[in-house]
Amino acid sequence: MIRRSLSCFCLLLAMFTVACAPRAPPPPLDVVAKVTAAKKIFVSNAGADVVFISDRVGGVNESYNALYASLKQWGYFQLVNSPTEADFVFEILSTQQSADVDHTGIGFGPHDYTVTPHSGIFNLSILDPSTRALIYKIVSPSGQGGTSKKGQISFANAITTLTDRIKALVAAPAAAAQNP
Repeated sequence: MIRRSLSCFCLLLAMFTVACAPRAPPPPLDVVAKVTAAKKIFVSNAGADVVFISDRVGGVNESYNALYASLKQWGYFQLVNSPTEADFVFEILSTQQSADVDHTGIGFGPHDYTVTPHSGIFNLSILDPSTRALIYKIVSPSGQGGTSKKGQISFANAITTLTDRIKALVAAPAAAAQNP
């Protein structure tokens, strides 16, 4: 009975936390239109800092490889081999957040996660391929990582969340059309 009550309390607490989490403003309509119109992207690896990869199995390329595979499986964009062939560059940087940096104001969708000091984050920059100008940025937690099965599942779930945020960006015009 106590275990059941505790489970219900934890579920309610989690739902309340998500419902009250600060939300980033939606992306500008011109950004949504540009990204939705894109057909070809080049995925760029900006690497990872030393602290981020210290407990990661896949090293400096782990985030890039996982995001590339996730985007390829989704199949919405054609992944090209050169930025000159692309409509946009999706550049991933994996880093360890320091306690004094605020990453809450950037990105798409609800910030329904808690970032603790020194937790890993993905910075996905959507760049113009010719000028390298930043079009939009998505910041997302990277999961635990590490060699344990739990850490690997956490990291895989974090890549799925990052891909879902890209999907939400692309789906924004369809959602707006359905809810005028």
